[in-house]
Amino acid sequence: MENQHRLYRKGRDDATVFVVDSFRWDSNPIEDRRTILKNHYEKEVNLTSTYSDRRCELGIFQAALLLQDAMTELFHQYRCDAIRLSRTHQVVWAVARTKICYDKEMLWMDHIRLKVFPVKVSPISIHLNVLLETLDGEPLLRARQEMCAIDVRDHSLRRVDSTPFPMDMDLLRPVVTAPCRRMKLKLGEECLVYSYQVRTMDTDLNHHMNNTNYIRLILDAQPSSFWDRYRVQEFDVHYVNESVEGEEIQVYCQTEAQEMAVQIKRGETTLVKAFLQLAQREKSE
Repeated sequence: MENQHRLYRKGRDDATVFVVDSFRWDSNPIEDRRTILKNHYEKEVNLTSTYSDRRCELGIFQAALLLQDAMTELFHQYRCDAIRLSRTHQVVWAVARTKICYDKEMLWMDHIRLKVFPVKVSPISIHLNVLLETLDGEPLLRARQEMCAIDVRDHSLRRVDSTPFPMDMDLLRPVVTAPCRRMKLKLGEECLVYSYQVRTMDTDLNHHMNNTNYIRLILDAQPSSFWDRYRVQEFDVHYVNESVEGEEIQVYCQTEAQEMAVQIKRGETTLVKAFLQLAQREKSE
């Protein structure tokens, strides 16, 4: 069969068959019922070069990649990942806000455990928590993401219960209790750092700039010498509007003490707002 991938489940000899062009999944229904009731997804991860920055640390951009992967695998577990939903329910998931809190630095080839789980499910949004920890259970990074369902045809907000996402599972306690920061940024031309044209490789399956690439632009608002002096302790980002290939967008930045605010705009339209709480690095780092 053309365009076919086999996805083997741990501890079983049979396989789930994923057919790309027709989006048909052949699987064991008993196992599916057991899996869909699971209230979290977890796995062990090596922090390879994909998840390491220029200092060989798990930086904010790399952490965002890891969070995006975790979110994808959780929703795939519930049979409602974006590719499936876009074809079966004309829905995709959109991340509205993300908050990331570092508890301890993580370095190249550290072996860690990742756990992602919903902590709140409302009619119009899903709140996820992500925990990175050592294999002994010591917290390394905690994050929360607020998500909503968007209709692919007219970009209107859809109710969560119009998707296959399980609404009645027992939820775990959150590891991030602080809310996402509310930001009222209006940075002027004196804060303009650079302009950027959205390129092909910035976009994702929705043909919009991927959220993680906005984070790359946020970090590029400061030179490497700045990041050699400071590390991110807490990061909040609010995704307000979309951008597409070919559009010219502007990155504005303001720093004060150990705080950094970034606003990404397209003309007068705000696309992304971010706030970073920083800590000064030790000279030996």
